[in-house]
Amino acid sequence: MKILIVDTVSFNRAPYLKWYIDACKKNNVDFDLFLWDRTKTSHFEKDGNMFVFHHKCEFGGNKIKKILPMILYRKKLLQTIKIGQYTHLILINTLAAVMISNFVLNNFDGKYIMDIRDYTYEKYEIYQKIENKLIEHSAFTTLSSRGFFKFIKSNNKIIINHNIGKTDFKIERPTLNTSDVVRIGFIGSVRYKKENLNLINALGNNNGYKLVYIGEHVAGCNLESECIKNKIKNVNFIGKYNNNDKPQLYQNVDIINSLYGNFSLETTTAIPNRLYDALLYKKPIITTENTYLSEVVKKYGLGISLPGCQDYSRDEYIKKIEQYLECFNPDEFVNNANELLEIILEEQKIFCEQVDKFVQNLS
Repeated sequence: MKILIVDTVSFNRAPYLKWYIDACKKNNVDFDLFLWDRTKTSHFEKDGNMFVFHHKCEFGGNKIKKILPMILYRKKLLQTIKIGQYTHLILINTLAAVMISNFVLNNFDGKYIMDIRDYTYEKYEIYQKIENKLIEHSAFTTLSSRGFFKFIKSNNKIIINHNIGKTDFKIERPTLNTSDVVRIGFIGSVRYKKENLNLINALGNNNGYKLVYIGEHVAGCNLESECIKNKIKNVNFIGKYNNNDKPQLYQNVDIINSLYGNFSLETTTAIPNRLYDALLYKKPIITTENTYLSEVVKKYGLGISLPGCQDYSRDEYIKKIEQYLECFNPDEFVNNANELLEIILEEQKIFCEQVDKFVQNLS
């Protein structure tokens, strides 16, 4: 018996793979990984138990240009499954699953996990139809956000998982309001240009705030050049970072910036990793109104929700942030964060038990 774990991103973009890898190792189950390096076009390679398909395909951008890379990816994936004689699959996100859906349904009925981590092409009715059929025939399907029920039908095979990192390092007390300068940090791939320019324009050159962006800029989101052009001095940019350094990086942040906008189902339904960072490192979070994340933040009293770009007002941004700072109660925040963290860890325990059951009962 052998499992192939399939994703459409590279290993360093998929920290959630560890849940499946750890389960396979713990239960002595043979497994391989099939991943996609989208940064360059090169030869197909196998490194240990990891297959890597190299073909340049930018995230976002022109969808027409993605057709050929996806066709080639599908061809190599099917070839690998057939040659490897895998008995079970773990399909991360729906794109790869939908691309090979007929093959999966005909050969792996009840013998695969589908892990849905994002909104992809669900605006197309045929895509939704295939996706729901794959859910019905899976061993089980897991969602990383309850917000996805806006485009996925409820099904008794669905459970929730959380992309929460290591919990052995925590910060027990917020640092907000412990100094004269409030440090607002964006840690991750720097994107969502309009939303972040709004924040920068609201707080730029205000000595009471320091904005920090840590991570690589995605194409078309060069915030640093905008700050240079507009002579904004209180915004710092740090490039690529090691994910293991995240706990230390958050020690120098008071509020987490999670302004993703509310223009698409992709941003309105997902739960970003920054929510888990907020809970583990006890940092309030800034998010955009009318998103599932903002519903969670409001319900548990974890931060600030600001209007989307279409309703942007510099004065409104400043007013909402300053009101939150004035009313911030660190003890109340810690209690709220720990309450939600406890719920999340219990749900993650159930998810891990289901993964263990899947790999223990291969047949």
